[in-house]
Amino acid sequence: MRMRTIMRTLAAVGVFAAGAGTAQLAQQQGQATPQVRANPDPNCRATPEQLEANKQLVMNPVGNPNDRIDPSYKQHNPAFIKGGREAGMTDYAYFMSRFGGPGRAGGGQGGRGPAAGPQPPAGNPVEIVVAECDIVAVFHMNNRQDPTAAPGTWYQAFTFDTWRVRNGKIVEHWDSAVINPPAPPPAAQ
Repeated sequence: MRMRTIMRTLAAVGVFAAGAGTAQLAQQQGQATPQVRANPDPNCRATPEQLEANKQLVMNPVGNPNDRIDPSYKQHNPAFIKGGREAGMTDYAYFMSRFGGPGRAGGGQGGRGPAAGPQPPAGNPVEIVVAECDIVAVFHMNNRQDPTAAPGTWYQAFTFDTWRVRNGKIVEHWDSAVINPPAPPPAAQ
């Protein structure tokens, strides 16, 4: 029971922090501050079967993304918000362009391919999945290169993705992403 309380608290903190970050980004860009809904919805009466279906929807991205993502989809990842704005696309259209295009059905892998140098140890990318009402939170373990140590020295870091599901479709997403600075130019050899 104590672990369940901890997981609920972590999920709530993650969703609150993501919402606060989105509001701050909107204020910095001179936009209206988005309304933050109660998380989870206080009127929610999800059954155990619905909670399991919501987890499966989020954890098993198979099939046509149009069957999984609602056109009202709202993104709270600041990098995706920026990318969509720069592309002149809605959150839904930008998500579909990144994860729903040809050859990427069922969710794309994204990224730039394997990095040069030592590779991190294999691990479980999904550590914890929590569902409450219309919210599913997924916590991922990542092995990252310690930037202060020799190549091949890894540490564990945890990230999250949180999704809102309504009527069997994903309608909202938060995560721990940030807008990264551009990569420095390659050093002259």
